[in-house]
Amino acid sequence: MSDEQIIAPRFASTEERECSLLGQNFINQFCIFLKTCRIYDPDNNNYRLQLVLTNDLIQDHFRQLGDLTLQLQSDYLFYCGVRLRTEYDLESNAVYLIEFFRKLGISGFMFDIGFTSEGLRQVVKLLLAAEADGVNSYDEMLRRWQQAGVEFVEVLPPMVESLEQADQSRQRRLFAKKAFFSAISNLKSVVSAIGANRSVDLTRTSRVIHSLVDQVISDDAYLLELTALQAHDEYTFKHSTNVCVYAICLGNSIKLNKTELANLGFAALFHDIGKTRLPLQILNKPTEFDEAEWDLVRKHPTYGVLAIAKTMPFDENSCRAILVAFEHHFNLDGSGYPYVKFQRRLNLYSKIVAICDVFDALTSGRVYRKDAVSPEHVLRKMLEQAGTKFEPTLLKAFISTVSLYPPGTLLLLDDGRLAMAIGRSRHDLFRPRVKIIGDMFQLYEIAEEVDLSQRDEVGNYYRSIVRAIEPQELPVNLSHYILQSFQ
Repeated sequence: MSDEQIIAPRFASTEERECSLLGQNFINQFCIFLKTCRIYDPDNNNYRLQLVLTNDLIQDHFRQLGDLTLQLQSDYLFYCGVRLRTEYDLESNAVYLIEFFRKLGISGFMFDIGFTSEGLRQVVKLLLAAEADGVNSYDEMLRRWQQAGVEFVEVLPPMVESLEQADQSRQRRLFAKKAFFSAISNLKSVVSAIGANRSVDLTRTSRVIHSLVDQVISDDAYLLELTALQAHDEYTFKHSTNVCVYAICLGNSIKLNKTELANLGFAALFHDIGKTRLPLQILNKPTEFDEAEWDLVRKHPTYGVLAIAKTMPFDENSCRAILVAFEHHFNLDGSGYPYVKFQRRLNLYSKIVAICDVFDALTSGRVYRKDAVSPEHVLRKMLEQAGTKFEPTLLKAFISTVSLYPPGTLLLLDDGRLAMAIGRSRHDLFRPRVKIIGDMFQLYEIAEEVDLSQRDEVGNYYRSIVRAIEPQELPVNLSHYILQSFQ
């Protein structure tokens, strides 16, 4: 099958959601059958039961969809041309199948009407035999397929990105860059109006937020990569934009709908608006705050409430923003600031923004402590505070969103080279996508993008991580390498 034969989406949005659900059900059942076949012989009752259940599900999908295609494209599973919005963590069936397909050197299957339970038995037997023999080639899989005379199902070759797809990827990067910097620019305008005690027109803000939401729903990787940009001269605006992006990505991972994501993004963008009322000499102080300065900084949630109430229209969006501005420094155990007499039950958006705010603040080195800390180290510290400071379920979802090595993490690889994480691998949190930027003695001018989850022909990883590098250990201009991909 050529690149031009990639199955294209053919459904409206509601039908896409239904198809995605059917796809999730299929991969779950197919994985159960595959794992059952590893343990039991065909005459075992468990084997027979899972064979019947899997075949019945396939036949049901034939009746609903007419055919059935499951294919790996760009680290995602597509079912009948619809990208499956399923969990891509280490324990998920989606990742199990992705790893299985990669190991065999294929991208998936195309089933057709006429496929039977006997064909299913034959397909799984072929797959497991190929795995046991160490097959890692589509050509060899195809030869075995044809030799066995398998009918009504086609094994598909690995997807190779075409020039057209590469151009589409570049366009998506440029759209993400435009949305990201538009958010920063818009925030500057709003802050300027608030500083002059003028009422704020939020029409442009709404457009910017919806643009960010669209980007995240389509593919959050590019926006997450941009959060690693260093912008010391505009820290306040960059920080708030980063928190907005992180919050929308986290909200998307916990299945908030598009309207809820826009509401969350609006509140997140203005969570720190109260800091515009603080003296610049405190915000830009290069050393740690003394106690008097900390007392003033702790007032910024209250200042934020007043700023939003005074300058923005009194509507649901503003009320949510007021709540998040006031609550984002409260902790689950009742500690935090500003001081309140009675412990509060925190709003979901406030708990989301709290995680995103602390993560970005600590990794940037401009709040709480003046030295930046590696993102990987920050996540480990935040995990220690799960249940007391942060909501554990949300924190786990956040880590799955940004990976254990978030964008901007400097890594030493086992070949002695230096890499910068730029995004998660869809099927391995421990092996992110990175840019090779040099070694500990010399930096490259042009970075090379690689995926650390890729293996050689015998199944060994090409490169592995030795450790994360703290920013103080080796100062690097991350922005130089990030923006190379967004030109």
